[in-house]
Amino acid sequence: MKETSKQNLAILLITILVAATIFLFIRFIQPAITESKGLSAKIAEEKEKISLLQEYKAKSESLVQAYFDLGEQVNDIYLALPDDSQTAQLIATLDAISKRTEIPFSYLSFTESKQEGQNYLEIKTSFTTTYENFKNWLAEIERELRLIDLTRVNIEVGRDVKSSLNKFDVEMRAYFLNNSEVK
Repeated sequence: MKETSKQNLAILLITILVAATIFLFIRFIQPAITESKGLSAKIAEEKEKISLLQEYKAKSESLVQAYFDLGEQVNDIYLALPDDSQTAQLIATLDAISKRTEIPFSYLSFTESKQEGQNYLEIKTSFTTTYENFKNWLAEIERELRLIDLTRVNIEVGRDVKSSLNKFDVEMRAYFLNNSEVK
């Protein structure tokens, strides 16, 4: 074989080899590279989602722990603003306060009402006692956790000069939530 034929054959083989390499690259390697880049992008997205989920989990656990740490205060909130009127509990509370302050009720009534979206139990009572005992009674009402507002107090001064007894007519509101309306 002549030298030029060998060179032409070598050039032809190199050209075929380059063409085959380009063909293999275009046919198999480039899609694999593109797929690899796509998978890498998906992996990065999934890692980002996993890190977000781990952050949310940590925040959730910290909120749950904070709720458990505040458990006693949450219970106090439920005592201050219960889900229903709890009339029996209020009767027991007022009875205990009246016994501690030595004030017997001559009248006691309860009426459930609602005003401006707020549910409350209106309590009307009257009793006769000294002004000092009345102040003690008010102080005991204020110490209670239940959310109670005095709406009206009427004091009739006793007619007997020797006696320091006065008649007190008191109206109060004990607030509560009504969960049946919330739903």
